[in-house]
Amino acid sequence: MKYDIVVIGGGTAGYVAGSILARKGKKVIVIEKEKFGGVCVNFGCVPSIFLFDVTFLLNRFKEIVYYLGLDGEIEYKDLLFSKRNEIVNYLSNAGRRLIEDSGGETELGEAEIISPSEVKVNGRIVEFDKLIIATGSKPMIPNIDGIDDAISEDDAVNLNSIPSSMVVIGGGYAGVEIAQIYSRLGSQVTLLSRSEILPTFPEDVRSVVKDSLEFDGVNVVENTRIVKLRDGKVITEKGEIEGNVVVYATGRRPQLPKGIEKLGLEIDECGINVDKYKQIKNNAYAIGDVINKERKTAHSAMFDALVASLHILKETAFIPPDNFKIPVVLYTDPQVGVIGDHKEAKKFSVFPFAAITRAIINGIKDGYVKIGINERNEIVFGEVIGDKAEELINILTLVVNNRMRIESLALMPFVHPSLSEAIVNAAKGFFDLDVDRYKSKDGKT
Repeated sequence: MKYDIVVIGGGTAGYVAGSILARKGKKVIVIEKEKFGGVCVNFGCVPSIFLFDVTFLLNRFKEIVYYLGLDGEIEYKDLLFSKRNEIVNYLSNAGRRLIEDSGGETELGEAEIISPSEVKVNGRIVEFDKLIIATGSKPMIPNIDGIDDAISEDDAVNLNSIPSSMVVIGGGYAGVEIAQIYSRLGSQVTLLSRSEILPTFPEDVRSVVKDSLEFDGVNVVENTRIVKLRDGKVITEKGEIEGNVVVYATGRRPQLPKGIEKLGLEIDECGINVDKYKQIKNNAYAIGDVINKERKTAHSAMFDALVASLHILKETAFIPPDNFKIPVVLYTDPQVGVIGDHKEAKKFSVFPFAAITRAIINGIKDGYVKIGINERNEIVFGEVIGDKAEELINILTLVVNNRMRIESLALMPFVHPSLSEAIVNAAKGFFDLDVDRYKSKDGKT
């Protein structure tokens, strides 16, 4: 059997590419080794954000109902884990159905590349004109004595019970999110980081998140080295910490398909090197977490899939510039959203949610919006800390990627009252037009 395109991997990148190309009339098959949906649906975004939502309600419910003049109780039930599994399974199946609904074919099995134009799966040979590698990533196992007694970040968000105590090794996105989730569910949690937590984020973000973790009871230990794991204890340079469950969240590495050496590609420890169209050979592409890139997120994988598909279809006029900025979101409480590089900005303006009417109405007033501009008054950086940051950062993504001038945003009429007003008010702050907050006579807030 010969196909126009074979996609290896049915995760976020793979299902998007397969669906696009099939809709456009290409004969496509998407081959998935384990579960459709990939890391995001099965081990990342979906289970972890579900647990974030649960713990947000558990933690904030009394505060919110009291603020609104209501009364009520909320309690934890074991049913939440089966509900999480139900949602994960639904979305995993949905990814497969979307490919098939678009006219593509799907198959469960491990694909092996046997030549530059053939793969083998389930004992049969499949020929192709073009190949897309979308095999994702897997947790990086740290080189620590006794690490076999620990579980990965993927396993941690799929636990079906709450451990009495937990040690999380790694202070990046996953480690921080897991630490707060399980602390709020009742575990005694210690978070160990070899540097400061969230080293790729601006200092103000790190400070806010660390304060929040400690407020929730997480013991945050930074700048420490793990020596070994022994008898349920994590031994570090700064002492021993006991944990009923030990989790390593120390980064991810690309998961390469079997037989990839047959393509003669340029691959390093961060992934497959691709060009701006995600192409690696005349007839081969790679997309998603398997490639060497800075932002390895589900929405970045979707973007890769779109670019590669449009290039295959010769519809390159739609493809955005190579320097397109990808937002990142941290699912902690408060949420964090960042777009762009704060080092590119020369001036900043900040507007707090505490001065936003909509936040005052709903009672969740912590956080702010920060905007950074360059010397040409172009908006090059955006940061949101607070409720609905995952949504608000999308507005700033449009703004940053279109290099919108700050005066244009400052004069944009947003709905009042709304949380997104914090964005235009931060822009107005560059011109002393942010009149929704108090200022003293000397001009200081």
